Parts: sequence; structure tokens; C-alpha cells
Amino acid sequence: MDADLFVLALAVLFALSYRILFRVLPRERWQFIACLPLAKNRDGTWRTLNLTYYGLFTGLAGGFGVAAFVLLTAASGVPLGIALGLTAGILAVCLPAAKLIATVVEKNRHGFTVGGASFVGILLAPLLLWGADELSRQWWQEPLPVMPLLAAMTIAYVLGEGVGRLACISFGCCYGKSLEQAPAWARRCFAGLHHVFHGFTKKIAFAGNMEAVRVIPIQALTCVFYTLLALAGMALYFHGLYAIAFALTLTGGQLWRVYSEFLRADFRGGKRFTVYQTMASLAALYGLLISALLPGGDTIVPVLSAGLTTLWQPGMILCLQLVTVGMFLFSGTSTITTGELRFGLAPDWRGQAGCDSEAEPPLATPARRP
Repeated sequence: MDADLFVLALAVLFALSYRILFRVLPRERWQFIACLPLAKNRDGTWRTLNLTYYGLFTGLAGGFGVAAFVLLTAASGVPLGIALGLTAGILAVCLPAAKLIATVVEKNRHGFTVGGASFVGILLAPLLLWGADELSRQWWQEPLPVMPLLAAMTIAYVLGEGVGRLACISFGCCYGKSLEQAPAWARRCFAGLHHVFHGFTKKIAFAGNMEAVRVIPIQALTCVFYTLLALAGMALYFHGLYAIAFALTLTGGQLWRVYSEFLRADFRGGKRFTVYQTMASLAALYGLLISALLPGGDTIVPVLSAGLTTLWQPGMILCLQLVTVGMFLFSGTSTITTGELRFGLAPDWRGQAGCDSEAEPPLATPARRP
């Protein structure tokens, strides 16, 4: 009962947050969160490093995903060291893979691909679990609950990818087809529920030439669908239905990726059935095979309070902050945009600084946004 109320509370919080963010993130001002001056130009302006909301929401997605994984594994009695070791191993491989696969498939060395990274992570997970199980047998003389661990991984993944789609809305990437080019059913369904992106530095504008065009809100749909999958998987997990939770979140998420790409208009490799759709199809089959072969681990009863206690520790909170900040810096330092800043003094600078009223005013110029 407590676990069901916990999942329900999460659903309400996500629903309220998404309602606001889906409306504001397509706007122009919601792309850059800060600009850091790097070097001064000859005309007095400063060249800047742009920090993006894309990076912020990517970092938050990573933090939410790790928090969900630790919560679920701790609730099932998995040692915290094992959970953090698995997290570190997955991130160490998947973060570089996200950039490498985007470079190879999309010829985009500035972008990232969650689809490619997740495919690598899905293939890597059994190997990491095998190594973690060996360590657990040596150090704690107990085998690890493999299916609960796999279910926790996939729940954390779909939750992280769901939250991470907010980053795509902010940058205007992974955008949907325009309503004018969409199928008739899509035009009817999204006539009142669509995205309109503004800002020439958003990807939909400079790569898709669709600024101020009504488009299918595929990022928001994916965000909602993946979050609902994660919450449903979490509810099943706390009822001990690990195999069902694993199969639902993994296959459901991958099949949605296969279908949703038909509604997208961004470049995905130049093929009708993309490399990412092939990866997702294989991952879905892989998930069904694993859920059928591995023992379900249904004898383990998860305890929500144990997971929350583990999560609410100073060291664990610090780890989550480090993951969030690290992923923010990794993905949020924009290399595809430039910026300039000009600094000056306010009109009432004399009064604020307590200076002589007859002092010669310096040359002041208004600040300019990049």
C-alpha cells in the first residue's frame, strides 16, 4: 500500500511538472541557462561558453535514473556498493557510446544518441551482472538477485529517458513531422496538442527549417509514455513481479522507439527504417528472451522504506549530485552555438557606488544576450 501511494505521488509530481515544461520549453529563451565569458574580443565584447537547458535536463535525467536504480535495488536487499559499481560501469561505457554512435550514424560529432547508448547498455548489462554476482559471492557469500537487478535497470533507464526528452524539447532536436505533412489521423489528434518552436539556434530551425511551424509533439509523447512505463514497472516491482516489470519496460520502451521514429522529421541516418529502429527491435527481442530464460526472483519481497533509507543518506545524495553535475557538464556545454556578451554600468551607477556626483561617467553599453 505504501509503495502504491509512493508511485501515485510520483505520477502527480511528474504530471504537474510536465504540464508546465511542455508549454515553456519550446520558447526561445529556454535554450541557454548561462553564458560564461572566456576571452575578450577587440570590440570589447566577450566570447562565451554557452551552458544549455539540454545539459540541465540530461543531468537531471541521469540523476533520476540513478536514484530510481538505487531505490529499487536497496529495497530488494542488493548491497549499495554493487548498485553503485553497476551504475558507474554502465555510465562509463554508455556516455561515450552516445556520442560515438551519433557521430557514426548521423555524421554529427556535436550530438548524442540515447537510442544507441541504451542499446549498448542493454547488451552490456548481463556481463556486468555476471561480474557483480561473482563479487557478491566472494565478498558476501550470497548470489545476487539477477532478475530484480535487470528490472531495476530497465525501470531506471525508461525513467531517465522519459525525463531526458525534456532536453530535446529545449534544444528542439528529435523533432516531429509538421502537421501539414503528417497523416490525417495525426493532424486530427494533434490539432490542439502540438509544439511550435521559436529561436534560430534551435535544431528544428537551423537543421529542419521549421521554426514557428506546428509539429507533432513527439518529444512530449515519448516523455509521457516512458515515464508511465517506468511508474508501471515500479509498481509491478514493489509487488514482486520482477520479470513482468522487466519485460514491460524494456520491450515497451524499445517498441515505442521503433514506432515513434516514423513520426519524426529529424535526420536519423537517411534510411526509412533507421539503424536505431534496428537496434531497438533487436533489444526488444533480447528482453523477451531474457525474461523467459532467467528465474523471476519472485521470492524476494521489496521493502520501500529500506530503499528510501539508503537513498536518503549524505553520501548517496552527494553521489547523485555528482552524477547530475557531471552529465550536465558533459552534455550541456554547447559546441554548436556561439555567444557574445557586452558589460556596462547601470544609469544610476553613481548612487549605487557612492561616487562623487560630478565624476566623469565612463562609457557604458547595455548588456547583450548571445
